[in-house]
Amino acid sequence: MKPGLKELVTAPIGQGALTMPTAAASGENPVCGDRLTFELRVDGANVEELAFRATACPACIAVASCAVSVLVDHRMPESPPFERLRDEVDRRGGLSRFEQHAIALVEDVLRRAFASARAKRTS
Repeated sequence: MKPGLKELVTAPIGQGALTMPTAAASGENPVCGDRLTFELRVDGANVEELAFRATACPACIAVASCAVSVLVDHRMPESPPFERLRDEVDRRGGLSRFEQHAIALVEDVLRRAFASARAKRTS
């Protein structure tokens, strides 16, 4: 793992739980056993807070931290802006082909968390 991503493993951005989240979603990679939960707080259409909890490999923790850094304080789009997430991961040095599973898990859990938040917003 590149140094820009390694620093997010030792000092993750947004790791922990939110008090009174608007929505949450969890997921697991059945092959490697990584487990990830995202919680978000939305005000109107703005993502005010995003946090994660993970029992996962360093790559998953780093990618989840990248997600928090690019999604907080932005409008909640119809689907999460995965291109911004991937750009941030690349800006920090990128992942090896053996670490790509981390992006897949983070995107899957974020997609479900955003869908849950949108459903609550429209009900």
